[in-house]
Amino acid sequence: MQSTLDVINTIGVYSVIPAIPLVLLSVIFGIVLHNTLISRLDPILFKEPYFHKKELNTYVVWPLTILKTVGYILLVTSPKMAKWKRFKGFSGTLPVGKSLIVLCYIELVLLFMVMLIAIVMMTTGLLSVLLS
Repeated sequence: MQSTLDVINTIGVYSVIPAIPLVLLSVIFGIVLHNTLISRLDPILFKEPYFHKKELNTYVVWPLTILKTVGYILLVTSPKMAKWKRFKGFSGTLPVGKSLIVLCYIELVLLFMVMLIAIVMMTTGLLSVLLS
């Protein structure tokens, strides 16, 4: 039982190593995407049919503007899902270049990898507590 606990603890500790650069990269790409997408897509999409009145008032404050950015990233990377959920009826073209589209995909992959590492860390922590 002790060797299994050691393996679980080792996996948990070593999962921190890829987590640190992945989090840093996702924050850097997120800031770049936030500033770029907000300036390009707000004049087109940040209005009444796509956002409720409360959202129009609250999504202009710093921490909540990230929610707007996530919606814009989803619109760029998976337009069918974003148009089905948030941007119903939007049929225009987005003023984003190929490099910005690639950055959006990279950000989604980075966030997915960070999420997987977080799940590994939580699972190994839980197993470590249960087995000790």
